[in-house]
Amino acid sequence: MTNYWKPGDNIVLREIWRGRVWAGRPVTVVEDTDVRLIVYFGSGVRWVRPARPDGTLLRTREEGWVLNEGIWPIEVLRIVTPGSHHSTLLQWTGGFREFRQWYVNLEDPLTRSPIGFDFLDQILDIEIAPDLSTWNWKDEDELKESILSGMLTADKADAIRSEGERVISALVAGNPPFNEPWDKWRPNPDWMRPSFPEDWSDLERYPASGGEF
Repeated sequence: MTNYWKPGDNIVLREIWRGRVWAGRPVTVVEDTDVRLIVYFGSGVRWVRPARPDGTLLRTREEGWVLNEGIWPIEVLRIVTPGSHHSTLLQWTGGFREFRQWYVNLEDPLTRSPIGFDFLDQILDIEIAPDLSTWNWKDEDELKESILSGMLTADKADAIRSEGERVISALVAGNPPFNEPWDKWRPNPDWMRPSFPEDWSDLERYPASGGEF
């Protein structure tokens, strides 16, 4: 039996690569059912991202990374269909002053962990205009670099792009969530700002359930 998170719960999205945490984001649960997961990642939240030991932030995967702390600058609502290879994000400027865009993150499916969900981003993304009128691929060059470096196979890259093309078809057809008024959504003002629980990145204490090993 699945134990679903409740609205307002503080959980952690961890990206796992090669048996280690690649990135981590504390988020607030908006909805968690067998139909979909929705989480909110708000501006001002502390998160961690990959960097080289000298502090240079990484955009593509490299061995020997360390975790670099940052403060998230914008408002993000993340909508996920369980088992899918992408998330649909809505992005606003801090404080919801302006709706910036829809954004499709292509990724390995989110799977439940003891403290939230684990997954792995798959580099290629899609940016969509606020009014859904236009779209474009993002990070195509980084996808090619990952193939050339051996971090990603050509077959995997083709599968990632195929998933993106399915999402674009859903966008053009006006299917959910693109036909729903999520751009008008706002968080419950009583929700506390999420933070990392103790030892959240310890994969012995909190074993990873997804990502890539």
